[in-house]
Amino acid sequence: MINKFSKFIFFYLAYLPLFLILLILNLKISWNLLYLSAGAIVLGALLFLPLLKTIKSLAPTKEIIEIKSNNNAEVLGFIFTYIFPFLITFTNLNSILAFGILIIVVFLIYIDTPLFSINPILKIFFRYNIYEVDYRGQKFFILTKNKYATGKISVKVKQLDLEVLIEDD
Repeated sequence: MINKFSKFIFFYLAYLPLFLILLILNLKISWNLLYLSAGAIVLGALLFLPLLKTIKSLAPTKEIIEIKSNNNAEVLGFIFTYIFPFLITFTNLNSILAFGILIIVVFLIYIDTPLFSINPILKIFFRYNIYEVDYRGQKFFILTKNKYATGKISVKVKQLDLEVLIEDD
């Protein structure tokens, strides 16, 4: 299973585009800003590569799961936290602190729930779909590159968290 630092990496990747957009909108474009943005993207990749290696090292098991529903639309709910910062004007310390508190609250919820699996970067760049499934009589979410209809299927899975599975490639 992955740890809280791994969930931080998922959080970083999920919100990296938002932070880059906010930097572009609120700072004067300069070479330094472009270098900072490129550095943030490279850092995300450098953090994500060992996490991918860790996930690949987990032993998969062949399981029968029941697909209950497609949860790809949950990514749209995630987008609300992307839109909200555009309602804040970053012109004074109060608005910056308020945004900081919001991000901390979202981060704390993100690492303590299966929310980390609902990540627009995983959907857009890695093409993962997310489904709610019944696994061993409990509700789980599964990340998979395949598309499924509801019903029982046999798949190789790795358990990432208490409520999150990933289908083995």
